Amino acid sequence: MSESSLNRRPKRSPAKPARVDLIPEEFDYLVEDQGVFARITPSMLCPNRDLQAGTNHILDCNVCHGDEVVDLDDKSFQEWVFVQGIDFSRNFDSQLWDVKDAKISVKSNVRIGYWYKIEMLDHASIFNEILTRGTDDDADFDKLRYVPVNAPDHNWYLIDADNNKYEIDVDYEKEDQGIRWLTGNRPTTNRVFSIIYPVLPTFRVLELVHDNRYYYKSLKRTDKMPVNLPQQAVIRWDYMANRSGSQELVRTEE
Repeated sequence: MSESSLNRRPKRSPAKPARVDLIPEEFDYLVEDQGVFARITPSMLCPNRDLQAGTNHILDCNVCHGDEVVDLDDKSFQEWVFVQGIDFSRNFDSQLWDVKDAKISVKSNVRIGYWYKIEMLDHASIFNEILTRGTDDDADFDKLRYVPVNAPDHNWYLIDADNNKYEIDVDYEKEDQGIRWLTGNRPTTNRVFSIIYPVLPTFRVLELVHDNRYYYKSLKRTDKMPVNLPQQAVIRWDYMANRSGSQELVRTEE
């Protein structure tokens, strides 16, 4: 059969009824049209461990500051992604996911890996954090785990271990990745307090579901172009995604 006849041959009928041919360009359009805007940050497991093959991560780590992954912030980029809930139906032979998880689909030109950080830029969530007052060098400043965002629909709440409550923009205000105390009405130094504040919904890539899917764009052998089909992954809330090492060690010591 000649090349010209290959180029002119009619479209083949699907091998199975209702089969859908995945065309990367059309998939990318759907992701951009129906998806959400996100910041994707490449991340690496922190190498500060006792042994190369060990899981005991150094607790007082000056590389990742206890997060067990190192975010490459200078390599982050913004792109449209599609996020959806997962199907909880399963059998005993399948992987168990739970309500902390979701699925993410990215465009065909985007590659993600394990532990990559995914932040939804046009939405807000809330985070409940427990801190110890006055651990920063600045006596009027307490650093938070995440950068607070402006979200009128999400309230701030702060209470200390003595059941004293504090008001945003009265007793304290948000500043960069933390809060700054405005008056003397504050928890005493080294006293534990709890705070709820709005953050960007932040996830970690937990498992690559559809990763090694390869495709050639042309039937002509001389012009075949390798194309990576879009990836799909399971993501989990960042603060729920247990890395290997320090969490297990802390639980053992407790």
